[in-house]
Amino acid sequence: MSLHVESSGLLGTHVTWEDIEDEVRLSLATEARFGENKTVTNISDMKGFMSRIALIEPDWTQDSEILPKKFVVKISSQLALVAMSKMMKFGGEDGMEEEKMANFDKIVKLLHNREVETYKLLQRLEVQDFRIPFTKIYAMKKFSDENPLKAYIISEFIEDLSHVSIYENIEIEDLLPIVRSVAAFSAIGENISRDQLDFAGGADLLAQILAEFCDEKLQEQSFATIRAGFPEEYREKVEEMLDVYRIYMNKKTIAKYEKVVEIIGHPPVLTHGDLWSSNLLCTRTSEHRLKFRAIIDWQTVSIGSPGQDVGRLFVSTLSTKNRREQLDFLLETYYLEFVRNLENPTKIPYTLEQLKKNYQLLFPVMTTMVLPGIIPFLELACGIPEEQRAEIRKSALDKMIGMMEDVITTHAQNLIDFPEFFRDLL
Repeated sequence: MSLHVESSGLLGTHVTWEDIEDEVRLSLATEARFGENKTVTNISDMKGFMSRIALIEPDWTQDSEILPKKFVVKISSQLALVAMSKMMKFGGEDGMEEEKMANFDKIVKLLHNREVETYKLLQRLEVQDFRIPFTKIYAMKKFSDENPLKAYIISEFIEDLSHVSIYENIEIEDLLPIVRSVAAFSAIGENISRDQLDFAGGADLLAQILAEFCDEKLQEQSFATIRAGFPEEYREKVEEMLDVYRIYMNKKTIAKYEKVVEIIGHPPVLTHGDLWSSNLLCTRTSEHRLKFRAIIDWQTVSIGSPGQDVGRLFVSTLSTKNRREQLDFLLETYYLEFVRNLENPTKIPYTLEQLKKNYQLLFPVMTTMVLPGIIPFLELACGIPEEQRAEIRKSALDKMIGMMEDVITTHAQNLIDFPEFFRDLL
């Protein structure tokens, strides 16, 4: 049995009703049990590819204010990866090959256990406030040699969430609380001993994940998806961008990402590592403005470059116009919040200028984690009336064209500014 083969448990995973019921009852210290009318709903909705997200309505046999009427179970699984690989035609019409899926099995387990340790850290430091909002955790279970198939995180359910799709844009004012929270999280790494971050490993996590997608076959299939997403008039520019991607996504380059901070000249810092629109929980006000509620998916927390977080966040959430015009303001906001949260403000690991260099150097590779996903997400977006699709496509294409143009110009500048990074790569 494996994590990428469907089973008889909840949402096709190996986790059963009994597993969750026992865990929640123990956590809440209750004698109540799940009722006959308990339900489970798949709310994954293409949000990530290393888990199935289940909304549980337990129908408790006893009424109590402490018993949640609903809660969420994030079940570590490769079933979403199987579906995504077919949707994006990674490995062909049938998705990734068995060997590739087996390789991901190790990564999925590593990342789940890392997320569990991150939540333990956040709970221990008691930072669940306006600085670093995260969901309330009821219970967690890690993978181990004795438990190779059933791992999960059980958390609160936040009502009236408004999902921000990868093709949507967030206004600057609505993004600022998120930028500040991510900066405050990074500052934690400077305020605690490094042995408390042993679980976060090193900057090579990015390289490990990218390496699974860097073989020539998968790359060219991804590039075919990108080509199909752009109008014919952009063909020449698209090919120029793909040539840049081939540089940033080859194995020799990927091995150098852990040296980015060394090249720029500062020590590595704590990062979220998977910061994009789907990992932000938001509701909407009566004026239809986004209200930031929590950061989720902490499975790629690592010690590395701050450019990874700000880079992916900005390209996934901002319009081209706002990203270009407000970049300096946003990086300054991030930096000032990072410094403000340091317990020792005289010991700052990097300068604002170094933050900007991190963003610049990693910008091209951060777009590879966003741009290819816009196209299939756009085509398969659920619940969107047909009359709205033209406007959505227009917004998505603007974001895609902006990334394409800026990948080309940023790479040209990177060759000038970071010759050491590109030595032996070209």
